[in-house]
Amino acid sequence: MTLSPRILALTALVSTLLVSAACDSSGGTTASTFPDVGGAYPAATIKDCDGNAVAIGDWIAQHDVVYIGFGAQWCQACQEEVPVLNDELVDGLAGQSVGVAQLLIEGDPGAPPAQSLCADWHDSLGASYTVFVDPDQVTLDAHFGGAVANLPLHYIVSGDGTIRYRKLGALPDNIKQLVSDWIP
Repeated sequence: MTLSPRILALTALVSTLLVSAACDSSGGTTASTFPDVGGAYPAATIKDCDGNAVAIGDWIAQHDVVYIGFGAQWCQACQEEVPVLNDELVDGLAGQSVGVAQLLIEGDPGAPPAQSLCADWHDSLGASYTVFVDPDQVTLDAHFGGAVANLPLHYIVSGDGTIRYRKLGALPDNIKQLVSDWIP
């Protein structure tokens, strides 16, 4: 069966639109090795804004449920999520045992994030939640196979470390409800 040029062009357009829905540092798509829903969130040691090592599993275990978003300096959509996360999750779920964090995995495209990027997220963008950086990019190579080329990437993880939700692309409009669904 031969596809007409019109169908081929439409297919290419749809593919382009789907890929461009997220920030892309690589200029294209990358095969995903992201941990999946129902699996365990990968253990990794990252850094907080003060440069202290933090075992992500220990941070997760301190809460009933957590939201973890992956971000980068080059990702405009990641930066635009800050006020929504502040309003919907930090303020909207205040008093609940909910952790909210963004894990910054890159500075300029392909470069590890500088520690100062963490402070910029708080000072310039106004993040009122936890911000981690991964200057050694351990979460990329060891746990995600270097496949995090498209951002933002969102996870909801229960306190036992089980991934309950995963989404690549725009922050869901109902993020507060999605997180609330996992509060015991």
